[in-house]
Amino acid sequence: MDITSTFPGHHAEDPCKVLNTLESPAFLMQAEPRQIVTANRKACELFGKDLSHIEQFRGGQVFDCVHAFTDAGCGKDIHCENCKIKNVVVETFATGTSHRGIRTVLQITRHNETMPYELQVSTQAIGAFVIVIIDTYKKRV
Repeated sequence: MDITSTFPGHHAEDPCKVLNTLESPAFLMQAEPRQIVTANRKACELFGKDLSHIEQFRGGQVFDCVHAFTDAGCGKDIHCENCKIKNVVVETFATGTSHRGIRTVLQITRHNETMPYELQVSTQAIGAFVIVIIDTYKKRV
């Protein structure tokens, strides 16, 4: 998946325009600090949050991962060392390599209940940013 070739009229200097053309929930991340810059409307709907509860937050905080709210925080907690989502985002920033269909299960706390959620994401570097597309985010049955 190469977002810039999928959307040839968009270049690295306008990643927000690319984000808003995607049909899937997605957000735009910056490298340092590794936080979400913005998200498209479909991501807001998926997570039941408005942009003020997404922008400048870490991914795990938006997903409501239980490890995102420890003292160490999202991406820094001991449980985050092997997080496939974090690691693929870090690798995309470091190498520019896109990834597709990365699957994992996170413990998510929603409505005062913690349960496993299946996640599948894809990443694409675009300029100094990474777009994270949420392919799947659903409660595991």
